[in-house]
Amino acid sequence: MTPSLRKTAVVGILALASMVLFMVLVFEDVRAFQDADWHQLPLALVARYAVAMGLAGALVGYLLYGMFGKSGLKGWALAWLGGFLVATIAGIVGSAVGLVPDLIADGPRTGAIIAIFAGALVLPLALIGWPLLLLIWIVLVSLAHIIARPGK
Repeated sequence: MTPSLRKTAVVGILALASMVLFMVLVFEDVRAFQDADWHQLPLALVARYAVAMGLAGALVGYLLYGMFGKSGLKGWALAWLGGFLVATIAGIVGSAVGLVPDLIADGPRTGAIIAIFAGALVLPLALIGWPLLLLIWIVLVSLAHIIARPGK
């Protein structure tokens, strides 16, 4: 696999991980979601934020790509730290990007600023509602780490 293809794959996995965290956070109460009136759900807003979180995960994953693919135990620790940083920073960036239309329409508000920085909590908040997500997140970050390793 070429270095650029490896980087693209890792960035894609990290984008997917960011999007999954957001989607789990939104839909963690599956029973309430199934019982909901679909006409009352803000699906356009959810889609806007899902795309924003995916793009933010890709951007931050691209910037932190160097934390993945190192050898040894320290390399694994660095990759999981990188995965945590991607989730945290992408949560902030994704929240900011998702709020851009509202900020343009209504101007900056304290509530919007708080919502942007609350995006940093997307990983722990999603884990509270669905602890199995930790295993999925570890698998995705580990996969990104393995793919980032240069071939021999």
